Amino acid sequence: MKAAMKLIPDLSIKNKLFLSYFALLTATSILIITVNNYVTQRNNEQQALNSLKVVLEQSGSFLNYKTGSIRKIVEMMAIHDTIQSIVTTDTSVYHENIGNWLLNKYMYNQLIYNVQSTPDIKNISLYMRGGMAAVQSSDQFLLLDDFEHSTWMALVKKSSSPYLWLPSELVGDVKIPDAVSFFRNIPRPLYNSEINSLLRADIPKSVLLEILNQARFTPSTSALLINSRNEIIAGTGNQAGSVEDYVHALQQLTSRSNLGTVVLGQERTLIGVVPIDNSDWRFVLSVPLRDIVDLSRHTRNQLLLIFAGVAALAFPLAYYVSASGTLRIRRLTKSMRKVGVKETQLALDPKNNDEIGELISTFNRMLSRIDDLAADKYELGREVKNVELKALQAQINPHFLYNTLDMVNWLALKYSAEDIRLLITSLSDFYKLSLSNGEDFISIKDELNHVSAYVRIQNMRFGGKISLCIDVPESLTTYRTTKLLLQPLVENAILHGIMEKESQTGTITITVKEDDQYIVMSVSDEGVGIPITTLKEIRQGTLNKPSGGYGMKNVHNRLEYTYGYPCGLSIESTFGVGTSVTIKILKKS
Repeated sequence: MKAAMKLIPDLSIKNKLFLSYFALLTATSILIITVNNYVTQRNNEQQALNSLKVVLEQSGSFLNYKTGSIRKIVEMMAIHDTIQSIVTTDTSVYHENIGNWLLNKYMYNQLIYNVQSTPDIKNISLYMRGGMAAVQSSDQFLLLDDFEHSTWMALVKKSSSPYLWLPSELVGDVKIPDAVSFFRNIPRPLYNSEINSLLRADIPKSVLLEILNQARFTPSTSALLINSRNEIIAGTGNQAGSVEDYVHALQQLTSRSNLGTVVLGQERTLIGVVPIDNSDWRFVLSVPLRDIVDLSRHTRNQLLLIFAGVAALAFPLAYYVSASGTLRIRRLTKSMRKVGVKETQLALDPKNNDEIGELISTFNRMLSRIDDLAADKYELGREVKNVELKALQAQINPHFLYNTLDMVNWLALKYSAEDIRLLITSLSDFYKLSLSNGEDFISIKDELNHVSAYVRIQNMRFGGKISLCIDVPESLTTYRTTKLLLQPLVENAILHGIMEKESQTGTITITVKEDDQYIVMSVSDEGVGIPITTLKEIRQGTLNKPSGGYGMKNVHNRLEYTYGYPCGLSIESTFGVGTSVTIKILKKS
């Protein structure tokens, strides 16, 4: 080694430069590969943890939406007049006249027709103590006494909640393979403490598995739904252990965090869990650390391959470059600095087709590509904004609406029920203004008529306990506004304000004023008001409470998208006195 070192000073400059390139390339390669392997593995772990958190939140939100929509549909059916009539009708009524059985079956089929046409719910069954099931039991009408000693019935009785999710294997008589059944106790005023009738909705597991499959972002990722009895409702991916292993792994997480690194099936694993609303489920997502290590190893092997290829070309070239000098390199550097600092749109001339010429051509293509990507990003941003605006203004399916109105109108004509015909008239006015021939903007007059129709419908429901006072100058009614702004606020005033009072009576006041280039609309009620802490959460957008329909947050977002700042929604409330919500929009004739 010493003899070799003594020979270096006597070597030619060309050889010295070549040896310098060789030593520098070798040392740099080793250092970069070592550091990159360490940093990449850490970054991959952090990136996987961030991805796990994002996917957990997104998939959890989607599952919340699915379970919430299913629960809402079943609960609406449970309190529907048709269901209440069927479960309260005595068996003798059907024995005396079988036509009553056929009529109620027809009304029941009409009610569930649109529900079973959705991909989420494939079957609706009704359990009862007597009535239609006692006369003729079927897949739709089941006698509850036949299941009195079943395992699932015991769980329903044991549950403190009026609803319960159970796997089809436990229920037993579900005709749909691989399904999950949602049970809802049908409320009856005189039998609140007893289970006299149940609704069951069967949901294919494929609906849940589709969401779970989309949550997997590595080859070995597992996505599971586990209920409060530590049973796997649905799962996808390579499960690293039994359900007991997952439960033990979840117990390793701290109480302040819903994700972390645990030992699952003798393997270190990233795991996260979120509860699913409207159910007793937990959504569990696990990613083995070996997937991350494999990714880092793959990156390292790619680097090794890249450096090997570079070395095979660089050593001969380095020998040549050491002999020919660095003149072209300095010229290229000078030109690149000029492009980067002063003339950003200037393209370089490659001149020759060697490696330096290829580098210049690639740099030119990169500049062109950056310009194209910037333009694409701008256009994509505009498209996304437009799509979000349209999504916020989505409305109900008109086919479902028309079918329902036809059915109710037919029944009203059949039984000469004038009250029902009045309800249909109000409901038709309500939805005609809701749909508004597909227009996004309507006059303030139409918006007020829409609210008036809604209040008439609610007064038929609540016995005329709601008074509506509209104080709007005639000159302002011709201004146009985006539709469906006032109805969600009036709905909140009725359901969460006046109906929460002991007397369940009150007045809702709507005023419209002009302020320079703005129109200011206000909805005030005499309800129970909003507690200070809840009001603060609403203003900050941190209230974690599910709500149906178009809520205040939806209205505020639509106003911001449509009119921009400072238009929007503000809320004032005094607990025990009432609430006032103010909308500010631009004047638009």
